[in-house]
Amino acid sequence: MVRAGYGVYPDTSVYLRIVTGLAQQYPLSKSLSVQNGAACLLTLANGFVPCSGFTQDTYAIDPNFHIGYAQIWNLEVQRDLPFAMQITASYRGTKGTRGPQEIYPNSYPIGKANPCTSCPSGFVYEKSNGNSTRQEGQVQLGRRLVNGFTASLMYTYSKSIDDDAYLGGTGHVTASGPGETPSSAPTESAMIAQNWLAPRAERSLSSFDQRQLANITAQYTSGEGLRGGTLMSGWRGRLLKEWTLETTISVGTGLPETPIYPEAAPGTGSNSIIRPDLTGAPINNAKDGAHINAVAYTAPAAGQWGTAGRDSITGPGQFTLNSALNRTFRSHGKLYLDLQIQSTNTLNHLAFTSWNTIVSAVQFGLPAGAGGMRILQTVLRLRF
Repeated sequence: MVRAGYGVYPDTSVYLRIVTGLAQQYPLSKSLSVQNGAACLLTLANGFVPCSGFTQDTYAIDPNFHIGYAQIWNLEVQRDLPFAMQITASYRGTKGTRGPQEIYPNSYPIGKANPCTSCPSGFVYEKSNGNSTRQEGQVQLGRRLVNGFTASLMYTYSKSIDDDAYLGGTGHVTASGPGETPSSAPTESAMIAQNWLAPRAERSLSSFDQRQLANITAQYTSGEGLRGGTLMSGWRGRLLKEWTLETTISVGTGLPETPIYPEAAPGTGSNSIIRPDLTGAPINNAKDGAHINAVAYTAPAAGQWGTAGRDSITGPGQFTLNSALNRTFRSHGKLYLDLQIQSTNTLNHLAFTSWNTIVSAVQFGLPAGAGGMRILQTVLRLRF
């Protein structure tokens, strides 16, 4: 069986974010951005000082803003195999156009004189010049339910690149294929360009770019089929039949992360958009238990933006194994007792979630977080 499709999907979800941002500006409300400094000291007791040079509004949008859209095309080939097996190979491509980009107008690097003292600054400006591409190949091998056993293995190899504010932030547009509407994932913060005059320089791997991912699912129910013991009777049948064991395993490469030089760029009030300079030393040649080489980065040259790329660090690999055991006990009447034992992180395997990428931090290159420990949960439910 061969299937193919193509679709174009406008990203109308941007309206809500834009309206919410504009609703917090003059004349609907008051907001201001003030940068702390010796000439304008902000304290907890007095943190809303309208110093000279403050910005009354913190968000603006290009009057010629256009709604972006995504083109999605796919090709899928499916074939039955012996022993109740089935294989599916697919390719999917996505091209995003006119995605949102966000900049800090009139900002400048540390160590450089303000090129325009009379120009407004300290606000986020959104426009629609972002682009993105994603290529994905996937192979899925499955076994139909026979004698109580079914399983599937799905391997995905993909690459995604963008200079889009929200693809490069913490959310992205997804769609399963032509005929299905894409949706924007909830986004905590956008990617704001380091150099407002060159937002296309932010083009790099997407924050969700996971190059390789393998998912394995398996399920076995005892006492199903001739070879599974369906004719088992007596005490052995009552004890051993109708137990269902489910297991899911996920193994993947790490997600991209961005090295951060934690100093506020003049005219922004943000300490998370500047990146360090590369020294030429290997990024992964780390020591003392670190996973990133601190010697590979240094402070940006005075008056220059950092040369390290966005999403240029590969985060920790991912591994999860969850399982569940279920059975329903039936009485001669209409009583049913459901037993379910669920296990998250069954092997209690330590899996780091990210590295510390703040270059001046003592913990730079060390794990910044870890997945949860093993959790066992038992549920008993009586139905009548």
